[in-house]
Amino acid sequence: MHRLGEFELPSAMDPSGPVGCSRALVRWGYVLRYYRPGQLAGRAARRLRRWAERRLGRRRRLGTALARGGVPALRGDPALAAWAQRQVAGADPALAAAEAERVMAGRFRFLNQEWRLPQPLDWQLREIDPPPTRLWRFELHYQEYLLDLAAYGRATASAEPAQRAWDLVASWIDGNRPDDSAAADDAWHPYVISRRVPVWIALWHTAPPEASLAGRVLESLAMQSRFLAKNLEFDLGGNHLLENLRALALAGAFFAGPEADGWLRRAGRLLRRELSRQVLPHGEHFERSPSYHQRMLEVVEDVRDVLAGIAPELSAQCARTAARMAEFLQAVLHPDGQVPLLGDSWLGQQGAGSGEQGVGSGERGAASRERGAGSREQGAGGQSFETPILRARRAPHAGRVGPYWVFHDGGDFLLFDAGPVGPDHLPAHAHADLLGLEISWGGRRVVVDSGVFDYEDGPMRRYCRSTAAHNCLQIDGQDQCDMWSRFRMGYRGWPGPLQTGQTGDFHWAWAWHNAYRRLRVPRVGRLVACRPGGPWFCLDWAEGRGTHRLVSRLHLHPDVRARQVDPTAVELDSAGGLLHLEFLGPGTLTIQTGWYCPQLGLRLPSAVVCWQAEVPLPAAVAWCLAEQGARSGELGAGRAGGASRRCNDASASHDDAPTRASRPRLVSAGALLRELLDALMGRASTAHSAEATFFRNPACCAAFRQLLEETD
Repeated sequence: MHRLGEFELPSAMDPSGPVGCSRALVRWGYVLRYYRPGQLAGRAARRLRRWAERRLGRRRRLGTALARGGVPALRGDPALAAWAQRQVAGADPALAAAEAERVMAGRFRFLNQEWRLPQPLDWQLREIDPPPTRLWRFELHYQEYLLDLAAYGRATASAEPAQRAWDLVASWIDGNRPDDSAAADDAWHPYVISRRVPVWIALWHTAPPEASLAGRVLESLAMQSRFLAKNLEFDLGGNHLLENLRALALAGAFFAGPEADGWLRRAGRLLRRELSRQVLPHGEHFERSPSYHQRMLEVVEDVRDVLAGIAPELSAQCARTAARMAEFLQAVLHPDGQVPLLGDSWLGQQGAGSGEQGVGSGERGAASRERGAGSREQGAGGQSFETPILRARRAPHAGRVGPYWVFHDGGDFLLFDAGPVGPDHLPAHAHADLLGLEISWGGRRVVVDSGVFDYEDGPMRRYCRSTAAHNCLQIDGQDQCDMWSRFRMGYRGWPGPLQTGQTGDFHWAWAWHNAYRRLRVPRVGRLVACRPGGPWFCLDWAEGRGTHRLVSRLHLHPDVRARQVDPTAVELDSAGGLLHLEFLGPGTLTIQTGWYCPQLGLRLPSAVVCWQAEVPLPAAVAWCLAEQGARSGELGAGRAGGASRRCNDASASHDDAPTRASRPRLVSAGALLRELLDALMGRASTAHSAEATFFRNPACCAAFRQLLEETD
């Protein structure tokens, strides 16, 4: 075992230990098994090109080859010009000013890390020790800060920021020749080109360069576009390929002539195919990272807006796709207007809503935001995202969104993820988090996923992708899936179908997965039940035989203070209210310390409530969450909508306070759970009910009976 803070990483994840030959072969076997033939062929072709560049000297001739077509004429499309103006006009003035002032002073801040770079700027950062991470270098070469300079210049009516932007463009052209092998890995990476080309196009339309530089800029843009057209990332696919196609489409709309028309046709053909592949029927991007979903929504919106006049059919398809993606995004946002931290996700992107819960000190990171059509306060088709206040005033309801189940009750929110960790052929941004959940209470985050700290092959990357970093049931200290390297996955599990319904006042959902079958635990399940006003229950169970160590964790937001009040209960003090968390069943309760990574490059210590038991299977464990004052022995057994609400809930008013006559009778958490399970088992007699398959399993019933006996 390898320790990271108070957590033990499984031996398969231990960064200090060797990986045996047999394990390495098994892992690569999974790569060959699940990766698509096109990905493998694309990776082989890329390796062959790199070999030819190094051994045959082709890189030295690349500049000549890319310049061979000359500089195409400009198309002058008004839709592209309007899109470019929105990229600058939509920037947050305060964030743009802070970023522009840093850049003008020679300081560059990405991923919560800042360096002052010497002038003239060495784009390969050879003098920086220790060197920045590759993702930081990528951010430097995206040059999205140039749009902050343009926005700052417009706001201050000064030409100096725009001049600084074009000076950086000229410096980049001089320092990153296409035939320079030192620039190949970062500056001329296809994904980096895909992020930079739209920036230069937007800058050209909003703050054109001087005539002496214009020709060099157009020549470099044409060469970058040609290189991208020949190096689309079919080996990765996913969000990388969509970024490639957006940049190629924008380049085709910027330039005119047969070559540019060819870029447009190819981008359009591939976009039609990829949108049908990558956007799932319920509107979610198939990599299942809310942050990358948000970014891909911006990509689709950009293509929709830019090609409205040039390729109206493709623009219409993008509009329909963007509308579905925006609808999905709206459904899974927390009451603070930000995304859940599922998979590789982070806070701080604009477009999710106008509000954001503070991260530690409550500051927003300018460098962490994403720019694009989604950075305006509208979704696809001009649909405005709800503000957090509007979301907090919703009436109680539960709903299914694809493989997610979402419960809203004013500012109280629970998201249950019953979907796969990600696509089998592209697990780059997946975590071992099957059947995970997140909770907000009173409009503030309480139970959170750990997020993502970096993309380096180190302990924090392994920690953030591990089961221990998520709100899941872990068995025998093992991860649900074998997360290895930075973006790969070996053995894996899959979830069963999500079942939802309502029994009395309780809305519920349940699902199971088979990720621990290698441990002779064929199924692990989770039932989540929420009642308006509380309490909320979560029931986990494991089927199988033999004695196993079960660990249930709840990771708390850093602003939440946890205090153990008895052997089975914890008091949670959050800005949204004072909560009581009680575990039911045999086990040991502890409060540990983990990491909360709300942004790349930022990690904050946070409390982790841990319930652990060594028990023979089948077995079950449950927890109950309610407001303080609705503790065990004081839980309402009747309809509780509106009861025991906090005074600072955005949806509450003095008129909503329940009278003494309307207060429900009070029972224990165990008795209320028994009532709920009895009601569900009663409905299970219906042959085709959702409960039937759940409770007809003898192992499940035995585990539940034992849990209730222990609770009594």
